[in-house]
Amino acid sequence: MRSTASEVLAALSRHVVDDLVRRLTTEPHRGRPWATPLRQRVIVACVALRTNLTFRELAAMFKISRSQAHRIVVDLTQRLAELLPHTIPADRRWSWVLDGTLVPTRDHSTAAKSKNYRWSCNAQVLIRRRDLRVIAVTAGGPGNRNDPVHHRGSDIEQLCRRHGRVLADGGYRGIQELVTPVFRHNRIVRDRTWRRHRKRRARVEHAIARLKDWRVLRDHRRRGRVLQATVRAVAFLHNLRAEFRDSS
Repeated sequence: MRSTASEVLAALSRHVVDDLVRRLTTEPHRGRPWATPLRQRVIVACVALRTNLTFRELAAMFKISRSQAHRIVVDLTQRLAELLPHTIPADRRWSWVLDGTLVPTRDHSTAAKSKNYRWSCNAQVLIRRRDLRVIAVTAGGPGNRNDPVHHRGSDIEQLCRRHGRVLADGGYRGIQELVTPVFRHNRIVRDRTWRRHRKRRARVEHAIARLKDWRVLRDHRRRGRVLQATVRAVAFLHNLRAEFRDSS
């Protein structure tokens, strides 16, 4: 079966959309029933995350009202974020990699001016090096603070302490549970160990680049308090695509 134009725009195959509909079958039993079927609502939400179209543009594309497009995106973004597991077994056979990235955010109440973007928030991404699957993400802090500030006290810190084989770059220097480059006189020792570490740690950069293929992470127009749910939803869709890719 061929995919529709909207599924292609969301960069999801028909099998992935069918799996999403199966996972989201349980609807909350309150309020008025939805006027559009679940499958179309899933496609609307995924297109919004992938293309970052405005609600007016989504409404014109799917021939629905602007308020309905807004309700669909708000509802399904949160439900997709809840599908990303909160607890992951710390299997030490596979190394993990941690890094931070900046998400441009228009809500100035949570964002801050940073070196790369005028206003942005920080997002911490923890992946499995073998297949680039996202283990956990946290987001929402101001983008003008260093990565260790966002790392300390987060759920990712507890996961890293339990795992013990998490690679990170020199920006996380001094954090005991992370494997970082060796410093001497405030400079990285560029030896054979450092070159091997650099090649392994670079995998997280590829994962972050794939996450930012979802253009909502390049210009987050919604409230800063929902950035965490948006990043978790994108991470779940990224993992789902990787799961279908590996099984094919």
